[in-house]
Amino acid sequence: MAKTRAEISARTRLVVFLIIAGTATLVTLLLKLLAGFDWGVIYYGLASMLGLGLFLALFLGRPTTLNRWLSFVVIALTGAVAAAFLSFGQGLPLGRVLLFGWVPFTLIMLGAVVLLRRRVAPHRVVQITSAVLLNAYIAAYLQDKILYQGFFKYVPQPILNCYGGPLAVFACPIGSTQQMVGMKLLPWLPLGVFIIVGAFVGRAACGWICPFGMWQDLLYKIKVGAKAKGKRWASFAVIALITALIGAALVRFLKLPPLPVFLYAWLPFNLLVLGVAIRGKLALPRRMWLGGFLAAVGLAAVVWFKFEVGYAVAFGFIGLVLLALTGRWFAAVFAAIAGFLLGWCGSATVGTNGNPAFHVGPLSGLPLGLALAVAGFGLVAILDIVIKLSLPSNFLKFGVLLFVAGLASYFTAEPWFCKLCPQGTLGAGIPLVLWDPVHALRGLVGWLYFVKVGILLAFIVAAIAIKRPFCRVICPIGAVYSLFNKGSMLHLELEPQSCTECELCRKSCPMDIEPHNRQNQLECIRCFECVWNCPKSGLKIKA
Repeated sequence: MAKTRAEISARTRLVVFLIIAGTATLVTLLLKLLAGFDWGVIYYGLASMLGLGLFLALFLGRPTTLNRWLSFVVIALTGAVAAAFLSFGQGLPLGRVLLFGWVPFTLIMLGAVVLLRRRVAPHRVVQITSAVLLNAYIAAYLQDKILYQGFFKYVPQPILNCYGGPLAVFACPIGSTQQMVGMKLLPWLPLGVFIIVGAFVGRAACGWICPFGMWQDLLYKIKVGAKAKGKRWASFAVIALITALIGAALVRFLKLPPLPVFLYAWLPFNLLVLGVAIRGKLALPRRMWLGGFLAAVGLAAVVWFKFEVGYAVAFGFIGLVLLALTGRWFAAVFAAIAGFLLGWCGSATVGTNGNPAFHVGPLSGLPLGLALAVAGFGLVAILDIVIKLSLPSNFLKFGVLLFVAGLASYFTAEPWFCKLCPQGTLGAGIPLVLWDPVHALRGLVGWLYFVKVGILLAFIVAAIAIKRPFCRVICPIGAVYSLFNKGSMLHLELEPQSCTECELCRKSCPMDIEPHNRQNQLECIRCFECVWNCPKSGLKIKA
């Protein structure tokens, strides 16, 4: 087996710790000078960051047994420092802090130290750490507070992590952008974050910091397909059991009716998982078909005109993914059926003047449905089948950025991407409704909430079969950062004479790109897995 550069030297570990320690010290001083934080918060925060930095330095690469247990002691003590701050600094009951904070956190880290015996990628350690730091407001559960509303909520984080989550500490840049666009203001602060981060490191934040990217990476590790042999059935059985337990808990504690939970949630989700377990890993469609894309936009405009903006944006979001990535005959038939049903069903309502409420000139009802069906089918057939107009599939996220996060938010003053975002559903929508400390949130659940949950479940299944599907075709933050990839200070370079075309770099890439052909393309998230796994050291990190 080819030797890879997985080992991390002691000097590199020291440099990592010094960088984190220096950054933490600078940040704490700025917080004291600019935000007026008291010295107690500063001391506890700096001690926690130094502990995390030492943990990272010890646990990078393939840690020795001594390093693994030293890292556990360090992170356990770091958690103890945080617990002491919450108890003695903030006045929370010590027993509650230990039971619901320090003990579960320490047990999770103990499991990681015991179970992760193989090489731990540097970016994976940082991902886990950032997921904890960005969602560290455990006082929400300990004090029955819905959201953290302090100083940091005015500071956009550089990645996708819903600001509405009870544990979230920072603001989401795409959510802040939509809010300001809806108010017809220039989103200068989120744009500044995008420009600074993108100019320096490109899409590295997607690879090193984003929690939702980490969850997709972990889901893709689930064994499915014929190559997995018996493990695929074990994977399916475990997922079916876990979802059954979740469904039973929803029925038992939230009093949801059992039959709808089974028919509309557990059964379709597990049928999709079963299909993936049988079919195995899949490749993301390489092309985005313009006919299907425009048909989805047109149908969404019809829904907006006939019904309301919520239905239109939800329909358009789902339609963009389905029709643009499939295109051709499937998109043509789907557009024709959807157009026919929309036009025909419009005759069911009557306006104040006695005419059909939904009409285009003299057309309404069945004639309008037929006209929309012909228009939708013809548009897709001409552009996708006859002319064959298409773009790389990763361009779809620019469409989501423009139409969902941009135009829809501008004209309606609503953050529509946030309302449909699967990460927001996972980090905010589901926890808030399940927890509901004010005993009022469950009563606000409507059709859009179930659409959000359905979108999240669909991406969970997709992430089991496809490498990072959300990051590659949907994420608007990834779309913005990708524009900087070609010219960012941090980039990759290839030594052509060293490359043997073994494609180990592509096999190890979480975005399924070819670093040996194009090193700094739009989808490179700078995780450097290709660098660590190149047997000839042909790929170099440059800054």
